[in-house]
Order: sequence, then structure tokens, then C-alpha cells
Amino acid sequence: MYQFSVPMPYKKKEIDKLSEINNSVEKSKITSLYFSLPSSNELFTGFEQPRNMILNITKFAYWKYLLSHSLNKGFDIIYCFNSPGNIQIQNDKFPKKLEILQKLLFELEKIGINKLRVANPKLLSYLNKYYSQFILYGSTASDYKIIQEFQNLKEIHPYIKQIVPSHNINKNFKLLKNLIKLNFDIEIMLNEGCIQGCSNRFEHETELIDCNLKNYDKFGYFPIDFCRKNCAKLELQNPFIYISKGNHIYPWEIHEYSKIGINKFKLTGRDGILDVSQSYLLTNLCKTYLKGIDNIKNIENMRIVDFIGTLAGKEKLYNLKVKDIKNHLPNINHFKNRGEFCASSCFVKCKYCYKCAEKIQKVFEKKQKELQKRSIPVCIMNK
Repeated sequence: MYQFSVPMPYKKKEIDKLSEINNSVEKSKITSLYFSLPSSNELFTGFEQPRNMILNITKFAYWKYLLSHSLNKGFDIIYCFNSPGNIQIQNDKFPKKLEILQKLLFELEKIGINKLRVANPKLLSYLNKYYSQFILYGSTASDYKIIQEFQNLKEIHPYIKQIVPSHNINKNFKLLKNLIKLNFDIEIMLNEGCIQGCSNRFEHETELIDCNLKNYDKFGYFPIDFCRKNCAKLELQNPFIYISKGNHIYPWEIHEYSKIGINKFKLTGRDGILDVSQSYLLTNLCKTYLKGIDNIKNIENMRIVDFIGTLAGKEKLYNLKVKDIKNHLPNINHFKNRGEFCASSCFVKCKYCYKCAEKIQKVFEKKQKELQKRSIPVCIMNK
């Protein structure tokens, strides 16, 4: 049985739908929901990544109700303190942050939540010392990529119960196998849309993603959308390369991870919810992905980009269906045999993914021509 962790939807009926999905699939089960408060909320600590876009709900009561309901439906809840940013103890407001943290943890414990996903190493140590009743998980925001980092993490923080490796090593099967040998409980992120080897990732993880600050860039050099714009620029140069080179894992590839002992997976999607009414986007993604694991025929007519968290210009690729390009995507067996070389040889010695991208582009161009042929121009008759 594959176990899934997904974002907690922002509406009760969508949480109920996740429970219904569990009853409609055979090989998978959604076992946990992860969540953090919006930055406008009264109990937001600042140790979270600001990904919850529901800024108009400033009181904790609304979220408390949804968290309690999720627990009642049988889901574990993981609260995310997953900003890897520096803890500024020199800031005069820092003691206030710790007060809010204490209040939030008290509320979470009353509800019955005892799992925290944490990125900052100092915060990990602090929580373990003063709030040892909580189970602590590592975060993918730490972006660990080499085995020594994981070994040192375990040495310094032996109480961590689970890790989510950097999406950059999703297809490094040799490293993943060795992490299993080191007795790590691993959860793999499936649909991360970030470009491989993103040079802006740490900056992006620490910025105020959920805010809309007018005149933020007073000096002309520090725009709030710097990371998104630059990554989008790279993606748009050739989106087919970022489909083939991405570290997202498709439903038909899941069983290869199970073979090496990884059966826990995570779907992203919090950034895509701009208001409460859009919670259904998450539940649709979960349903599609899990149905695809049961039988690929269930998703053959789905858009390939629906399985990628974020990709600039997605709408331009909507006519690429799973059945059209599945056989042209990089084969998972390539990475089982050579995935450890992606970090050192991509494009320099190995152009496998680039050749796959060329095949996908040809399929796309062919489909575009077919669409143009079917388009009937409007005729105007002159008397």
C-alpha cells in the first residue's frame, strides 16, 4: 500500500472528498495532510513558509475546525515549520515569536496534532528540548543532496523520524537505496515543478510568497517575484526540456520506488490555492494521481502537465496528453542504472533527456498542425 501525504484542503467538503478517494482506489491511501497558517493569522509564528494564500482569515478558529475535522476523518496532520531561513535571535521581536510558537503548539496539542515538519536545524533542537511530546520530521526545504548531509543530520538530530530528500535526488536510485540502508524513513516528493538544480531555491523558500506587497522593490533590484520570473524565463526557453528533465515522478513509475523500499510519497499544491473556493484543485489532483497508480488507462487522456506542480506557460502545453508522450518521456530504467550521474554529467556527457525533449516537441508540433487544420476560418459573404 502506497501512503500519501497531501496538502490539507481549505474546505470541509474537499477534506471529505479525500476520504472518499481512499475508498475508491486500491493500491494507495492518503494517510496524512500537511498544513501551515497564512502569514496574516494571529498564531502564525514566522517559522513557516508563507504558502497559505487565505490571508483574509485572520482568526485561528476557522483552521482549528478544519484540522479537527481532518483528524476525525482518520488523517494525520503534519504542521509545517519548514522555512529554512535564518532565525534572527538578535531581533527585538524574537521573544514574541517564541510566545506565539508556544500558543500555537498548545492549540495544536489540544486538537490532537503531534507531528511537526521542520527545516531550520536550530528550531529542530529547540523543539526537541522544550516540546519533546511532538514528533519531528525533516523538511525537503533543507535541500540535502549528498549522503554525508543525511549522515550528519542523523548524528546531530537522531530524534528526527522522517526525511523528505531534495527533489534533485528523486531519480538518484543509488543514493536513495543507501539512505534506506541507513534506516531513514523516507517520503518522496512527486510533482515538484521546480527546475532541476534551481539556483534560486533557497531564496524562494525563505521569501514571503503569500504576500502582495506594492512598491516592494524600492531600489529597483529586489523584486518580490525575482525567483518566479527567472525560473519561468528558463522554462519558457524550452518547456519540453523541463518536462523531460524535471524530477517529478509519474503514477506509472511509483512501483520502482516501492522495489527499493520507499512507499511514502508527497504531493505538492499549496501554492496553487489562491482562495478557499479553489480547494477542489487539490482533491482533483489527488484523485487523478491515485487513480493513475491503480491503472494507467484511467489517466491516458489527462494532460501531462497536470502531473507537474508548476511549469511556466502550462496552458500552451494543454493538448499534450499522457498517451501522446508517455513513451517519449525519459524511461525510469535509465535513472535506475545511471541516475547518480545526473548531478555531474547532464548535458556535458549525457544528453538523454534532451533527446527525449526533441521527440516530445515533435509530437507537440504535429498536434498543433492538426489543430490548425481543424480550425475553420470565419467567412464573410459580400453581396
